[in-house]
Amino acid sequence: MNIFMVSSEAYPFSKTGGLGDIAGSFPLVLSSMKFGSSKINASLLIPLYKQNYKLISKKNIIAEFQIEYGKETIKTEIAKIKHPENDNVDIYFIKQDSMFKRNGIYSENGNDYPDNAGRFILFSKAVIKLIIHLYKEEKFKLDIVHIHDWQTALTALYIKEVYNEEKALENIKVIFTIHNLAYQGNFPTNIYPLLNISWKFFVHSRLEFYGYVSFIKAGIILSDIVTTVSPSYSLEIQREEFGCGMNNLLMDISYKLYGILNGVYDNSWNPKTDKHIKNNYDLNSIKNKMLIRNSLYKEFNFSNKNYPLVTMISRFDIQKGLDLIYQSFFELSSYNANFIFLFSKNNYLKDFEKDFIDRADRAKNIKVLFAFDESLAHRLTAGSDMYLMPSRFEPCGLNQIYSMKYGSLPIVHAVGGLKDTVINYNGNKSINKASGFSFNDYSIKSFVNTMDLAFDLYYNKKNVWDKLILNAMNKDYSLQKTVLEYVKLYKKLLVK
Repeated sequence: MNIFMVSSEAYPFSKTGGLGDIAGSFPLVLSSMKFGSSKINASLLIPLYKQNYKLISKKNIIAEFQIEYGKETIKTEIAKIKHPENDNVDIYFIKQDSMFKRNGIYSENGNDYPDNAGRFILFSKAVIKLIIHLYKEEKFKLDIVHIHDWQTALTALYIKEVYNEEKALENIKVIFTIHNLAYQGNFPTNIYPLLNISWKFFVHSRLEFYGYVSFIKAGIILSDIVTTVSPSYSLEIQREEFGCGMNNLLMDISYKLYGILNGVYDNSWNPKTDKHIKNNYDLNSIKNKMLIRNSLYKEFNFSNKNYPLVTMISRFDIQKGLDLIYQSFFELSSYNANFIFLFSKNNYLKDFEKDFIDRADRAKNIKVLFAFDESLAHRLTAGSDMYLMPSRFEPCGLNQIYSMKYGSLPIVHAVGGLKDTVINYNGNKSINKASGFSFNDYSIKSFVNTMDLAFDLYYNKKNVWDKLILNAMNKDYSLQKTVLEYVKLYKKLLVK
């Protein structure tokens, strides 16, 4: 079975969030599996961003295409390397300097690139060109293209309807994974000529969405299977509350819509082997968490060293429940606990960011940082006792899974993937399964009451607290399980 994983980002080459984690590690796990008696050949296709130019030289360039781009043609090259962690996984970089050799991935200095639509139109066209090239030059026949989020969704249109008479694309199956429906890739019609397709596709049943060109609709309508990153989210987005205007469409295609829970790649997130933490640990050496916490308290100049540490690592995005935290700073400041928030910037929320920091600075036990720091994220997860994730909505979430694996109990709003992964503690009847704390009503009262419960257990019921940590660390939310579910879908498609 030959599979192309197509994504706009993939760790360790590029990352802004959970998409990067999953797209980067998925092919590594997939390549270790089999389809019947034959192996699975999984490759990754991503743009070549500025930080990755050091990985390639002229010898890595395997093809060069002239790609139609409106009235222009743009030279685009394909570079190929072996994955640094696994020689069995090929990485194909789409190299186009004017489009992708920039300081950011989607934005710079707080502003989205104004040509993002064109950048990912070109990317999708290059993917198609590469598939055809490999078929003609190397007799390589692809079975499945697995695309992720709006940036790659046009690939489905080009495979299924624009170039569907190409021999190389014949019988290729397309799976489209929605990581966050809130990001749809909807653009004004002035970008339409860049697609180099007939206006017959600008209809409600294809690309048109309230007068805009919707990239994500191409993926939803034309892919053979559509997946989301948790079972609960796949149901939620068929309702108006979470459907972002797409709920009716998603109800219509529910026969091919599946929710598969994301998982953790053990090589990247594992307290026993994590290269980012000095004192590795497991359940038998969990006291090492205290050493990591003490190191963080020294680094951040906390005076109360015996207090528990509560962390949050997130985009600075209203989706993540920032309003609940902002309005709860008085309660947070009154707890016998220390808080560290690590956010990546959102320059659309500059005024709120300033207010957020100003309010946090009034408390001695709260620290707020704005930086993308992978190493610090690992250390905060490892050193914390509790992890906050009160999201308004959450397609899956990975940080609550990381936190449980590291023995940090999550406090979450019971939606989407948070509902599917965190089993709420609600007394002795849940003691053998509970792995954290959740609240149903998105309100300050519910959030604070849940934190009150967590701190009461931490300080007054150590045996219960320790049991919850044991439960959490024993949960198996591995990427291996996720990929196995996808392999079942791949088989289903190919048997058809």
